[in-house]
Amino acid sequence: MAHLAPRLLLVLACIFAGVCEVHAAGDAHGAASEAAESAETKDAAPSDGNAKPEGEKTAEGEEGEAEPPPPALWPETPAVETEKQPYVLMRTLRSVQDQIAQGSTAAHEQQRKLQREIAQQVRDLPPAVWDDVRNVRAAVFFVLSGGDASILKPILSRPKTPFVDRRLVRATLAYGEGRFVDALGMIHKVDARTLDPLLGGIVALIQGTLIAKKDPKKSIAFFDDARLLAPGTLVEESALRQEILILAREGNVEQFDLLAEQYARRFPRSLFAQTFRRQFFAGVARRNFKPESEWLARTETELMRAPLSERAGLYLAIADEATKSGAVDIARFSAGKARELAPAGSRTLQRAMLYEGAALVATEDFEKGIELLNGVDLMKLTTSERQIHSSAVAVALAVGKWPVAAETLDEPPPGAVSRAESLLTEVDTLLEGVPQ
Repeated sequence: MAHLAPRLLLVLACIFAGVCEVHAAGDAHGAASEAAESAETKDAAPSDGNAKPEGEKTAEGEEGEAEPPPPALWPETPAVETEKQPYVLMRTLRSVQDQIAQGSTAAHEQQRKLQREIAQQVRDLPPAVWDDVRNVRAAVFFVLSGGDASILKPILSRPKTPFVDRRLVRATLAYGEGRFVDALGMIHKVDARTLDPLLGGIVALIQGTLIAKKDPKKSIAFFDDARLLAPGTLVEESALRQEILILAREGNVEQFDLLAEQYARRFPRSLFAQTFRRQFFAGVARRNFKPESEWLARTETELMRAPLSERAGLYLAIADEATKSGAVDIARFSAGKARELAPAGSRTLQRAMLYEGAALVATEDFEKGIELLNGVDLMKLTTSERQIHSSAVAVALAVGKWPVAAETLDEPPPGAVSRAESLLTEVDTLLEGVPQ
């Protein structure tokens, strides 16, 4: 046993040494872990210097407080019943307007009455209704549609109008009060494409309308926006009508053809279509559109798009404007077309004979002009038209009478010439007073 003692001591020493190595390794691993955790903590800490020491207050002045949330678009509890909310009332008005664009006479008569009723209802509402952004937008739409502008004053008296540009509200008030220069100065800076589509459409329409005389080309861009933002509505119909006439005056034949065809296809029964056509043909008669030959050629094309029952009246409108502007050829052609389309014995026929005869007495065909004038039933003419008739007959007789040659060059012109000039002036004056 004695000889085994050294060996046992050696084994015990080795075992002891192994245990120590294990503890050392464990201690080293623990230290490394602590170092790693410390490093991760340092990496996770912000490095941009924005970290706030504990207890330091934020910019808002409260410890750790975030920015307040934005105001709600509308309150959770409505100020009034749903059916009394302005944005709901406006849906009815929009529906009526769209019916007008489709040709409803009843809707046109209803619109003004409805606008008066809505204005009265809105004035009776509590101020809290304007906490709802939908109602503020509805009020702007209402006034731009021709409604009572006074409903905007309670809105502007409030310190803020969240989500609605106060400049737009002020511009709308100016427009509703007839202060168009002020309105243009404010509203032209508004980007309609950033607004609610239905509101943006009418804003763009008013922008184009207000700037049309000052900058026709810029107004076209506004009308384009209006058409894109409010398709199928009275807003689009109005934008199309105004843009077409501007394109005609600017001589943009290609774009005119495109939009004129679009108007005829989309709004053929609009209550404003007849007025629009009269405006266009009157412009042709006055030679407002350049080049003249292009528009004269398009007159027949545009007339074919009008209902047959309207064409005689449209030709007469052209003849009337052409006579006033001294465009004898256009007056003669248009009155002749009206005479062909007018029913026998009708007032339209009598007016057509009057204008054609009045145009012809200033030409070599004055004898035919006299014949037409003599065939007019004076009982079917208005007082002003009868005065035009008598003056035109007197002009024809004066022009057709061969003057006596003057014995000397110093003699004044024959009385017939002076009389004719006087009568022509009288005709021009009377034509200005003839109703369309």
